[in-house]
Amino acid sequence: MKWGVRRYQNKDGSLTTAGEKRYARDAREKEFTKYDSSTGQYYKQSKKNGRSDLAFDAKRYAKEDTERAKRLIDSSKNITNDVKRSIDTSNRNRKVPKMDLSNMTDQQMREQINRAILEQQYNNMFNPKRESKGREYVSHILDSAGNVLAITSSALGIALAIKELRG
Repeated sequence: MKWGVRRYQNKDGSLTTAGEKRYARDAREKEFTKYDSSTGQYYKQSKKNGRSDLAFDAKRYAKEDTERAKRLIDSSKNITNDVKRSIDTSNRNRKVPKMDLSNMTDQQMREQINRAILEQQYNNMFNPKRESKGREYVSHILDSAGNVLAITSSALGIALAIKELRG
């Protein structure tokens, strides 16, 4: 976003195309269903109060857009953290096949244990455990995306605080 660019309202007070879209969305959200083409304003008619026009506020639109962007980035950051957490738990919760020790003699147990220890030593020496390419790629992307989203979220938070202080 560039400084000094009029996004919603021109100098003469008329709305830009983005401002008109935003004004129409605001009217839909607040249930202003009728449109007066001569004034270019949305309004609603009630028996109690008569006609009430919806005024447009370009400053509020800009503020809401930055807040909406911050919420979107925060939710994206939460999603990446959730995915990373689920990948970590799936790695930790892999089941290792267990031996049925109740039907084995001591000699058979020793043989099984010695065999498992030898296999483990062999795998550690000659075939180190590696993460699959896909899982490695996804975890790398999630780390990068998480860092970018965290930085962007904090920058948007600072920008919102500055806008709030400026009034």
